[in-house]
Amino acid sequence: MKEKIIKILLLIFCLYSLFFVIGSILSPILAHIHQYDLSGKLTATYMFSCHQRPERSFWILGYPVALCCRCLGFYIGVSISSFVALIKKWRMPIKYFVLLFIICLIDVLLNFIFDINTHNFIRFTIGIIMGILFSSLICFGFGYRKGEKNNVY
Repeated sequence: MKEKIIKILLLIFCLYSLFFVIGSILSPILAHIHQYDLSGKLTATYMFSCHQRPERSFWILGYPVALCCRCLGFYIGVSISSFVALIKKWRMPIKYFVLLFIICLIDVLLNFIFDINTHNFIRFTIGIIMGILFSSLICFGFGYRKGEKNNVY
């Protein structure tokens, strides 16, 4: 029963994240083909989940993606890692989790505490890592794993 709940939860996170990824990338494409109303509605849909600052976003066809680089990376990371965890029953080893968490923490400290500007590609990469860590936490919280190996997170 517990395994079924985690599979449903992973599927929900995967689909939810795909909604954000597809919609945010579709928004500038729609603006490019002069569907401004629909593009604006898509962008407005994501305004409560992201600051949407254009200088911190990727641009497609002359228009910013509806999510900043970090948020876009986060949703991509969640969708891919949730899908992999769902199919392969994969969980990240604890040592990799801690290493990736420290990397994310350093980026956050540089950005928010020391006001050092990391570039969009780094923000995107950190977002992907954060998405993977999020899915790993979900799997760990529900005890989702392939076998009964001990050192698996």
